[in-house]
Amino acid sequence: MSFFIRLNILSFLYAWFPFAGIELMANVYRLSRLTGWGLDHVNVMILVFFFVGLLLSGFGFPKLLRHWLGGRKASFFSLVLWIPYFIILTYIVAAWFPIMNPADKPNPVTGLIAIAVLALYPFYLAIVHLFGTGVSGSERSGL
Repeated sequence: MSFFIRLNILSFLYAWFPFAGIELMANVYRLSRLTGWGLDHVNVMILVFFFVGLLLSGFGFPKLLRHWLGGRKASFFSLVLWIPYFIILTYIVAAWFPIMNPADKPNPVTGLIAIAVLALYPFYLAIVHLFGTGVSGSERSGL
């Protein structure tokens, strides 16, 4: 598989985790209505998903980056390429699964949480990416 395809697959995976978390968080009422679970149970399941996703991405992304992309400097493009994938995924879900029931609309504070997540996620990705490329401190400082 070429480097370009692997880079785009990794970027898609980078976009998948915040997308899935934000969509789950925004659709709490819909999930509760469709599954028959109470809101407390749905919120606990979403919190478990967040922590499992954080652990998987924290340990899995650096290993995948080292294995697929060989720690190349060009792999840092994936830190920007995840944004179009996130936008495409969000658009697809909004277009294919519109909110038909007014009771399913998310709380207003959900948007603020999503903004905070999307503002902090690039910093998290940069740290995880540094572990994956294996750049040591002396290489970063130019020594």
